[in-house]
Amino acid sequence: MAKSRKIKEKYTAKQQSEPKTFESAAMEIVSFARESVAPIVSERIQKTKPFVFWGSDNLYPNDLVRMSDNSALHSAILDTKSKMIAGNGIIFEKDNSEAEKFLNEATENWGGIKKTIERLAVDLSYFAEIALNVQFNEGGKIGTIKHSDISYLRSGKMDLQTRTVKEWYHSTRWDIATNKRNYSVDDEIYRPVVIPSFDEKRIREKGSRDTGQLIVAKRYSPSVIYYAKPSYIGATNYIHVAAKIANFHKSQLDNGMMGNMHIHLKQDLTNAETRRRVLKEMNEQYAGTNNAGTIILTYGLGDANIPIITPIQSNDAHTQLALLNEKVNQEIVSAHGIPRRLTQLDEKTGLGGAKTMEDVDMYQTLQISPEQKLIEDTFNQILRFNGIKEEI
Repeated sequence: MAKSRKIKEKYTAKQQSEPKTFESAAMEIVSFARESVAPIVSERIQKTKPFVFWGSDNLYPNDLVRMSDNSALHSAILDTKSKMIAGNGIIFEKDNSEAEKFLNEATENWGGIKKTIERLAVDLSYFAEIALNVQFNEGGKIGTIKHSDISYLRSGKMDLQTRTVKEWYHSTRWDIATNKRNYSVDDEIYRPVVIPSFDEKRIREKGSRDTGQLIVAKRYSPSVIYYAKPSYIGATNYIHVAAKIANFHKSQLDNGMMGNMHIHLKQDLTNAETRRRVLKEMNEQYAGTNNAGTIILTYGLGDANIPIITPIQSNDAHTQLALLNEKVNQEIVSAHGIPRRLTQLDEKTGLGGAKTMEDVDMYQTLQISPEQKLIEDTFNQILRFNGIKEEI
């Protein structure tokens, strides 16, 4: 065996997914490390596009939804938060009040005011931003109100004179619409539709009559102009780690709890290209958290060429992952600002009792009430526009 070792590292985008190896004359130690990057909030403006990218690839909302799908704790907290924001809907002080009658009639085609608020609450929990599409009647007043999924919307560019956004773009498939130029018949439904921002001076314009107008509301987020930052943004890396821990344990079970492996192929792999192809195939099979262990690959013809391998003592991965999982859970809970007791992570305390009610009150005051106030202010804006003096 040669004394010197040469570290081969390839940094091109194509080769980042291939295994990094430590090479000698007849042995390679294969490291199946794969880097994962949590989604990053960014607003990117391109001269050739009329809309502002939400995330570097314009798919940041999709990334946030995917994060929820892959983390049980994160998903449960979002569900709890959205249900608490929605509560029991709006309770009107007066029976059959003008405000109650109007809001019920304006939303009845889409499930009523309670369902509308439930959808807005989900958007606030996930994206910290909400949108309502309003249509106008012949008298120039708002006649219908419909929830608009904020993940389907992209902001137009700010008017430099008025410092306002005058239009939004709607598509249900931004993975198609972001860079599409020519639309086929099947893809035409994904072409972005321009929807004017809410502006009473533009009610009579054709665009407002065809698509209605959008009322978009969000709380202030520093360093961003067009979109909001979710409250849990500080834990996005930990949410990714939580998904990887779960996937690692699942893969260990799928692989029969197999640990580290030493594979010796009795074939001539001295040709670098052939060896690279074999290693790439093995990397695709075993890389990342889908692999429960490490493979050491040796090669050579004949038993005389088999190197002596010293057994590698594995670390206590399960203990380390248990400690890491506890840290991850704590960071996710902290980012959401929810008392740990309400997540059922504290098995000793459980749910119930005065302490739990104190936690509920604190969470309601610090996290839930401000989100409810945003929804209330948005509907009160609509009521005032229609000349209804009541507030919700």
